[in-house]
Amino acid sequence: MKHIITSLLILLTVSDTGTALAKENKDLMKANYYYNHMAFHEAIPFYEKIADGIKDPTVYTQLGDCYRLTGSLDRSASWYDKAVKVKGCSPSVMLRYGQVLMQLTQYAEAEKWLKGYQKTQKYADRRVTNLIAGCENAIKMKDEAPAGTTSLLAFNGDGAEFAPTIWKDRLVFSSDTVIDLKKKKDNWTGHAYYNIYSVSCDDKGNCGTDFRVIADAKKLNIKYHNGPATFSADGKTMYYTRSRYNDKFFGQRSISNKDTVVLLEIMIASGYDDSTKEFKEIVPFGYNSKEYSVAHPAVSPNGRFMVFSSNMPKGTGGSDLYMSKKTGDVWGKPVAVGNIINTEGEEVFPYWADDNTLFFSSDGHQGYGGLDIYRTHWDEKLNKFSAPENIGTPVNSSYDDISLAMYPDDRSTYFSSNRPSAKGGDNIYFYKKQRLLLQVNVKDADTKEPISGAKVTLKGGKDDTEKDIDNTGKQFTSLLPSTQYNISAAKEEYSSNKISLYTAENNGRDTIIKELLLTKLPPKLDTVKPVVAQVMLYKNQSIMDSPGIQEFVLEKTYEVGHFYFDYNKADIRDVHKRFLDTLMAQMNRHPTMRIQLIAHTDCRGTAKSNQVLSNKRAEYVVNYLVAHGIARRRLEFKGVGSSQPAVKCAGDCATCTEEQHSLNRVLELKVLKL
Repeated sequence: MKHIITSLLILLTVSDTGTALAKENKDLMKANYYYNHMAFHEAIPFYEKIADGIKDPTVYTQLGDCYRLTGSLDRSASWYDKAVKVKGCSPSVMLRYGQVLMQLTQYAEAEKWLKGYQKTQKYADRRVTNLIAGCENAIKMKDEAPAGTTSLLAFNGDGAEFAPTIWKDRLVFSSDTVIDLKKKKDNWTGHAYYNIYSVSCDDKGNCGTDFRVIADAKKLNIKYHNGPATFSADGKTMYYTRSRYNDKFFGQRSISNKDTVVLLEIMIASGYDDSTKEFKEIVPFGYNSKEYSVAHPAVSPNGRFMVFSSNMPKGTGGSDLYMSKKTGDVWGKPVAVGNIINTEGEEVFPYWADDNTLFFSSDGHQGYGGLDIYRTHWDEKLNKFSAPENIGTPVNSSYDDISLAMYPDDRSTYFSSNRPSAKGGDNIYFYKKQRLLLQVNVKDADTKEPISGAKVTLKGGKDDTEKDIDNTGKQFTSLLPSTQYNISAAKEEYSSNKISLYTAENNGRDTIIKELLLTKLPPKLDTVKPVVAQVMLYKNQSIMDSPGIQEFVLEKTYEVGHFYFDYNKADIRDVHKRFLDTLMAQMNRHPTMRIQLIAHTDCRGTAKSNQVLSNKRAEYVVNYLVAHGIARRRLEFKGVGSSQPAVKCAGDCATCTEEQHSLNRVLELKVLKL
């Protein structure tokens, strides 16, 4: 992908090292030959043979270039690092080194070399100024909550799949691996040449396996690369990019001291016939050139504007965006979209989301590193675009992120990136836009009235915050996608409560509503009360006045009132200790009494795990009492799991409310001896 994206016109001049030293070193001669013929994959082993033995910045630089242009950024950085430390190294290597370090998220080091390059320039390079600002802001930008989730599509291979676009009910993309694996190899990458394919996909990121070449391959495809492609709103016209090498370029002899040129051109295939699955006519775009590249066409839905990328003379930088307006059936002379978009870097892969919203990729604006995707708006009355806006994570990363294909709902998008993943090379991802909000309603467990002034604590991912509930008993906060959260609420005079939440299970909702019920604590500390006829009465049950129960009954079971274990926990929170202090006071009033502590669980989990958990709970309480002066011989413990629920739910376990689950995590005592 790299040579189609950022190297529309490659200028590689044979260096002094290549001409002088190559006469004495056959490996260097071969390396330079492959390098100057853009066979970077083939050049690497020959450079590697001689690089350590030749302390030459040009050799180090060209080996760094080879690794950068074939996607091995770590190795590229190591050779650029060697090059910039050798006297006589070109200042431009500092720029390339800084850009690679940004992609590796080594922003502090990248900033150092970018500033070093800027000092060598007579006039400040706006692109480099933006890159430096990008380094300074990258960490802050990366910590911002992403407004959605991305997923890697299953059909990606270890080569390159990129530049998706939506056509009818199919996803169209360019690839060198998905099918046709016996295609001729490109020595630049070591992979096959790109072709244009399609596969069935929907707006939820679900894709089939029915891959096929677009239309009549013999008519659309030539000897080398094809793609990316885009379509008119009615689907009957396809605009696509193809490479147009000069065949002499692949001759046996090197072209010494000459610029090596790879050109791209736009083709227009029209009159698609659904029955024959062919385009009736294929013609070149009227402004293709034999002197420069014209590529990556994007046509507005109304068919009136085409924006494309080109390195035509008198541009701002490497590749700029140009716009052509259509009058009747004729495309007008292209005009640069302006310096508010075009920089000294690369502006490529434009995409019209609607007649006024244009997306494009650039490495010249403030971003995370590599190519990022930006949004701009076209104002036809003012005849200009607005200042670009980086669309942020998770679509953008420190690597190359390009080529949106967006559904009309503005929430479902395909895009491509060469970020590290389970598949090598360039891959296509599906992005689901979603700004998740959590609404927490805190209520009194008995009255169900809102509780104001409670504190809600949110822990999960990068979040660890505490918020005050307003007078409506509600709190709203943003959540990260695909993140596990623990949410708790607490207020004086109430027992606290906690729930868990996994945001990936939100069923597509933008706002997740959760209710936390808090039980009001008794005004007295004596909380031991009898279980009436083995049925525990919780609602409106008053707590006995101090000093509490005066006479216990042998073999009778009592509830340690308002002592409820946390979900899936066995330890004791501070709020529980006051109840155990009351229990210890009762034990001291009855010095010969022996008791059994009985712990329960709610119905969630297996019977075995609940039994283990309840045993731990009861034992934990016994250990606490012993640590505070109660003789161990007076205490026994027993766990009963979820076998003896205090509150029965209306149906099965799934019908239990959070309140019922909480009330079933109770602690009891049974009098064994008086």
